[in-house]
Amino acid sequence: MIDYKRAAPQPSWDHHPLGPKEASNRHLIDDPIPALPFEITSEAIDECFRNIKNPKDLALGTAISFISLSVQGLHDARSPLGQICPTSLPLIVSAGSGVGKTPYLNKMGGGLFNYQKEILANRDLELKKFKHAHAIWSEILKAHKSELRSLVKDGANTDDIIEVISDHYLKEPKEPMKLGFLYEDTTEPALYGNMNGGLQSAGWISSEASGIMNSSAFHHFDKLNAIMGGDGVRVERASRESYYLSDVRVSLCLMIQPSALKSFENKRGEAARGTGFFARCLFINSKSTQGTRIFDGAEQTWSACERFRARTVELYKSYVEKFSRGNFAREEIRLSDRATAIWIETRNEIEKQMLEGGRYAWAPDHASKLAEVMLRLAVNFHVFEGREGDVSETTMRASIELGYWFSRQFERMFSPEAKLENDASELHAWLRSKYDEDSSRRFDRTYIGRHCPSGLRGDPKYLELIYDKLENDRLIRIITEGKAKIILLN
Repeated sequence: MIDYKRAAPQPSWDHHPLGPKEASNRHLIDDPIPALPFEITSEAIDECFRNIKNPKDLALGTAISFISLSVQGLHDARSPLGQICPTSLPLIVSAGSGVGKTPYLNKMGGGLFNYQKEILANRDLELKKFKHAHAIWSEILKAHKSELRSLVKDGANTDDIIEVISDHYLKEPKEPMKLGFLYEDTTEPALYGNMNGGLQSAGWISSEASGIMNSSAFHHFDKLNAIMGGDGVRVERASRESYYLSDVRVSLCLMIQPSALKSFENKRGEAARGTGFFARCLFINSKSTQGTRIFDGAEQTWSACERFRARTVELYKSYVEKFSRGNFAREEIRLSDRATAIWIETRNEIEKQMLEGGRYAWAPDHASKLAEVMLRLAVNFHVFEGREGDVSETTMRASIELGYWFSRQFERMFSPEAKLENDASELHAWLRSKYDEDSSRRFDRTYIGRHCPSGLRGDPKYLELIYDKLENDRLIRIITEGKAKIILLN
């Protein structure tokens, strides 16, 4: 007997197979920048982000770099353990093309860029005067020497002319001091050469730093480490006199595309980690905001950035004036008693986490420098914001929280487990986006290697690890068709 109450079978022509699993997008999980209780700095960062709408972490990193540059010449940090630390902060930013690196550099650093143009223009005038005066001095010297030769030839007394020549040597015009302090596409010899006999507080800043990081300038991590640590550097030269830089300060702000940074890691990453250079750096792994930068038509104001720029110029100009007068010593900034207790507690906790099974067991190099980075951040903010006396508890706590944020950035970029997790998530999201375009689950691995996100290209062995992880997570299958290996989305 037929059961008429049962639902009739439906036709099959409207049936669609289920799509592949949704992308987890774990690599896009946001790690918000901690709130900073620093009026000048925070307002400038917020204003830049509000007006330009490029990644906020780029605004943070740029601000810190120019703060460090403006402070490092005037002040050092005294650690509660007794060491004297420079306040210099080296920053490396991984950011793709078109995310807005240059606009932030111009807005945050425009004051110092303009100040350098001003003092270099003045030096050019002084240099012209020097060359003119030196030419006259040289001609007079030639005349005195000619008179000396005549007296010697005639066998006459030369005492008076020798005294005249000696006095003339003492009057030789001095070349005006080198005043450049912002460097972009430079070489290591040029950087050190300009600091020898010039300003000894400099910034090495570039929005496209792949050329710098892959040049000979980054072949001598020992020199960079010495400068970052406040130690002296001897520069050996074959054709000219060698010299010693005893008390220089350099801040780095190097922005590089992910694929270029990956190439650098493959070639020089082991040396950069092994020598401790990367451990000294603050890293930012910036994600693009392209597609979300919607403007509402409201008039933009730049008063906070103008205040920020004015403060950087005020501090650096003070350094130039003091350094030019000679016999200049940096002021040491200490922590208050409460800030000292908090810093020591944090330092000890980081130390414990370096043990096996701890959070930093995989990166003792990074962890060993983290507490000092927090100290440097605190002193930079203390000075830049115009605080008096010792570093306060509030400033120290905020700097510790920000230091841990930078530490998480380092972990996402260099921890083998975290990096593989994020990169696998990024590749799966990219594959899923391609499916959304044409409904194809099949991908040739050669095509993936050429067209996948730029930060994942160039290392076939690492892509194999990503495929293995995605397969273990049951997000893809790997099959072989003839000589071709095919990726299938599950």
